[in-house]
Amino acid sequence: MNLERVSNEDKLELCRKYYLGGFALLPFLWLVNVVWFFREAFVAPPYGEQPLIRRYVRRSALGLGLWGVGLGAWVGVFQTQRAQWGPWGDYLAFTLPLGTP
Repeated sequence: MNLERVSNEDKLELCRKYYLGGFALLPFLWLVNVVWFFREAFVAPPYGEQPLIRRYVRRSALGLGLWGVGLGAWVGVFQTQRAQWGPWGDYLAFTLPLGTP
């Protein structure tokens, strides 16, 4: 998408939609929001909607970071503790490794 062709009001609305969409357990939308609107928020010359876009981009980056930390923590716990959870850990696994843990 070429943001240069879009009005500032439409940029703000699109940025807001991607920000709110991230709360629907879609952190990929926050990543898209940060990548697409970073220049508009922090590099472009000032305009009226820019402070709100900047707020949404910062919050999207924060949400994405928290999701990353949470996912990394879950992966670490799951990889190290799955064998100790017995059958319940096996039910959570997509593929079961062969051999003895």
